Formats: sequence, structure tokens, C-alpha cells
Amino acid sequence: MIFIISSRSDEASTSLGQFLLDRYGFQPDGNSGNLFKQGEFTLQFINERHLYYEGFEADVKKLGNVEAMIILSRHSSVADIKSLTVHPTGNFDGAKLGGVPGRLSMTNPAGMTDALRAIRKNYHGLDFEVTLEATHHGPLTMIPHYYVEIGTTKEQWENTDALSAVCSAILDRKGNSYKNYVGVGGGHYMPKITKYVLENEVNVGHLLPKYHHEAIGEDMIRQCVEMTPGCSGFIVDRKGTKSRVREMLETVSGDMGLQIIQI
Repeated sequence: MIFIISSRSDEASTSLGQFLLDRYGFQPDGNSGNLFKQGEFTLQFINERHLYYEGFEADVKKLGNVEAMIILSRHSSVADIKSLTVHPTGNFDGAKLGGVPGRLSMTNPAGMTDALRAIRKNYHGLDFEVTLEATHHGPLTMIPHYYVEIGTTKEQWENTDALSAVCSAILDRKGNSYKNYVGVGGGHYMPKITKYVLENEVNVGHLLPKYHHEAIGEDMIRQCVEMTPGCSGFIVDRKGTKSRVREMLETVSGDMGLQIIQI
């Protein structure tokens, strides 16, 4: 089962959830008004903001047999960049937006990377950038999952082309057996790594951007590996990675028998 979360405290999340209900044949599951099913997908509406919600494990325990979770969300950008994004969750340092300081969640590399590819394939307009985002914010959960975001204003949250591209991608469950990697380096949208995964048969889990490279230690790199299931190594934006982190990657990859792909 794939568990999809829509938060009524987030307009974009609500818009995406409602679009799934209106266009893709979801039917009520019980009388709560919060749970809907369509094939292998279960859509749940919550009142709380997903960043801070602490009930995911309990919800999954009730449902049983949940393979992965997808959280629908708005995308915020100071520069007002119109984007359709996917990303893992966790905090490399503080926890200003949910989660726990210095703790990373479990990723869903194949699901997340397939969703990125499907959004790119489905969206034919010019208004939105389709991209990865670095690991950031809460919630902290050990359920394999990823965020799908649409941003940054109400106009974009109601854009039918964008909603259709994202919702179709969520339900397009092809699956793949590509190797999984941790992405390292570059800015928040990790453009070189985004380009690489779109052009090659690889998946990415956690994504460690350059702006965290001064603060992290080897333990955080190991945590990235542990929270990226079946991790085969690192895809490294060499120019976008500080030398101290490159050295730590060499140490960790040597200790754990991992590959380093430099781009």
C-alpha cells in the first residue's frame, strides 16, 4: 500500500488531495471523511500541519502493510521560484520546521526518483521548474517516504497543469531496480544532481547540500547512508562540495565499501 497524506493546514496540500479525489477515482474508506482508497493507494486528510505531525507511525500501524508514504505540500521560495519538487526529510542541524535536530528520516529512493522523472515527463509547460530539493524539515519518521511540493503561491497551487503532472506522477507506480545513492553538493535545488538522476538509471535518497558542509561530521554522512535503503554510494557534485566533506566521503566509502560517482 502507498499512503498519501494531505494536510488541511496547507492550501497546496489540500489542493493536491482534492485533485486526487476529483480526478482519480478515490472512494471513501469508512465514515471518518478523512480516508479514501483507490487500488493500492490510501489517501488520508489530516488537520495538523504535516511538518509537525507525530501520528504517522500510529496511522500506518492501523492500516498495516504500508510500503511507502508520500506527503503533499506547498513549496516555499524566498525568490518566488515556481517549482514542482520532491525531497527527503530530516535536519542536518537545528529543527526550526519540525523533526529532531541532527536526525534524518528514512527515505524512499526509487519512489522519489521515479516521481521526479514522471513529473518531468508529465509537465509540458514552461512556468515551473521540476527539481530535487535538499533534505530538510520534519517530520522525523522511519516510514520510507518523500515530499512532493508545488509552489509558491495560491495561483500555482490551483494550476491544473501542475496539479495533473504531480498527481499523475504519484499514481504512476512503475518501480525500478536501479542502485540507490546519497546526493552530495550544490545548492538547495542541487541542479547537477537533479540533471544527473534524470539522465541516468540511478535513484537518490538523502541529499546533502553545500550550505551544511561546514557543520556536519562523519557521523552525519553515515546517517545519510543508513537512512538511504540499499545505499550503493555517493553521487557528488565535486565543485559544489567542500574539501573536508570530500575527505569524509572517501573515509566512509572505504569503510563501508561504497562507490563514489563524481559529476
